[in-house]
Amino acid sequence: MRTITSAGRAPAAIGTLAMAALLAVAGVSVARAQDDLAPSVWDGVYSADQAKRGQALYRESCARCHGEDLSGANARPLAGEAFIRDWGGLTLDSVLTRVVTMPPGGAGSLGDQGYLAVMAYILEANAFPTGAENLTMAHAADILVYGADGPDAVPNFALVQVVGCLARDSEDRNWIVTDASEPTRTRDPEASKGDLLTITQATSLGDNTFELMYVFPDPDPYRGHRVEAKGFLIRREEASAVDALNVTVVANLDAACQP
Repeated sequence: MRTITSAGRAPAAIGTLAMAALLAVAGVSVARAQDDLAPSVWDGVYSADQAKRGQALYRESCARCHGEDLSGANARPLAGEAFIRDWGGLTLDSVLTRVVTMPPGGAGSLGDQGYLAVMAYILEANAFPTGAENLTMAHAADILVYGADGPDAVPNFALVQVVGCLARDSEDRNWIVTDASEPTRTRDPEASKGDLLTITQATSLGDNTFELMYVFPDPDPYRGHRVEAKGFLIRREEASAVDALNVTVVANLDAACQP
């Protein structure tokens, strides 16, 4: 965990449209911000013919690692709960950025249309509905990935970001973040910078509490401050237990922590 100094006082809250635009510039997707602004994988964003072409390419180039049924027999699965765990809350171009690096030793070898077809087949294998039009690179950045539980359901063990107040628990044993925002997916484990830092500073506090696990170095200088915390989300089933973050970074945002 790396702790950074304050980047200045938080600016006024940013509207949803402006936030979505800045997120697009920063290459980050947040389900809550985009829910009303963009299509999702549930809106029929690929065609059945495109998925059929993708199935043939998948069998030729992908199945030896990911299994004939995308089960991940020898590698990471591309269908089912694992797909939502890895990609839920992000946009489809994030998935494509990974897909085009495959197969090993042959990155880019399928061409744009080939990778889009494989992506369509992956969507079909995850039971997302077909549509009349093919998936395109131009639209991929607008298409949100989420499971049947909805766009705000962040999966367990996902890398997330929260903003809240740094404190100690009632036994003065563990670091916690109180009055925290809802967790949002991120692909970057480091502290926010640039436009994304502007969004982070303007994020409203919430009603959540998260225990911070494996925090290093000691963030005591920022006790009582508004902070950004990133880490892997650990949901706890016990009613009395708060969820936790396996921390990658705690970054100081402001010496004051108030709504």
